[in-house]
Amino acid sequence: MGKKLMDLRQLEYFTAIAHEGSISGAARKIRVAQPTLSQQLRNLEEELGEPLLQRKPRGVEPTAAGLILLEHAKLLIDESARLRNRFDKRRETQQGRLTLGIIPTIAPHLLKRLLPTFRRSHPQIDIHIREAKTHELVQLAVDGSIEFAITSDINSHDRKKWSLSVRELFREALVLAAPRSSPLARAAHAPKPADLETAKIIHLGEGHCLAEQTRKLCRTIKGQAGLECDQLETAMAMVAAEMGCAIVPELSVRTRHNDAISFRAFSQPSPERRINLVKKRATPLSNAAKEFIALVGKLPA
Repeated sequence: MGKKLMDLRQLEYFTAIAHEGSISGAARKIRVAQPTLSQQLRNLEEELGEPLLQRKPRGVEPTAAGLILLEHAKLLIDESARLRNRFDKRRETQQGRLTLGIIPTIAPHLLKRLLPTFRRSHPQIDIHIREAKTHELVQLAVDGSIEFAITSDINSHDRKKWSLSVRELFREALVLAAPRSSPLARAAHAPKPADLETAKIIHLGEGHCLAEQTRKLCRTIKGQAGLECDQLETAMAMVAAEMGCAIVPELSVRTRHNDAISFRAFSQPSPERRINLVKKRATPLSNAAKEFIALVGKLPA
């Protein structure tokens, strides 16, 4: 039979003895019986063929061979701890629950890019998604119903009032959706938000970030909109029916094709909106949430 190889526990015992300067002190420190430590020390010395500790008037100290072993033992113990930690974190992100919120104007377009990848790498994570308007998501994050939210604009009043942490994830261009028959669709020059006729601007209802962004760009005031709906899909249908024009997020039109609608970028500086990660400032994110958010950063521009 071959020689028994030293194991990590023996190295941990030897390191404890060397650090404490005595076998009895190490036994108390790591809560192992003193005879067990002594026996494991003898096993190590027999295997390596040299004494590893020398007795002093008060306790013990490593021999030259012991110092060599101590140096390598520390490296192996540290590496083992890093390995265990890595797998602990892996278990945390392979099992458990992830609850997030997201605004409707980006939910279907962003999630279809993120969820398949996340589900493949984290099949045991139980994912719950709340789709709601920004002010509703803020309340859900504040009361702990969701871990974080993906939203657009968050005003400074809400940030302070609810002690929110707001971090920009990326920026998304806003583009014009106009009927093919519209002069704005046929114009040679890129349109400007100011070119839109106020009465023909299709707004989303109150509570949608996009509604406020549209008002700011077109310099209209609350209640002035002649055309209003509550869903982006409805706004697109109204544009296709030649009822007016809408300002829509770029992600929502990336894979959309409609012969009745012309999507046009605005003239420079083109308008855009910030897409943010929102959570309670004092609440740390779970590892699963961090993994999910990291995927956002890996999306193509």
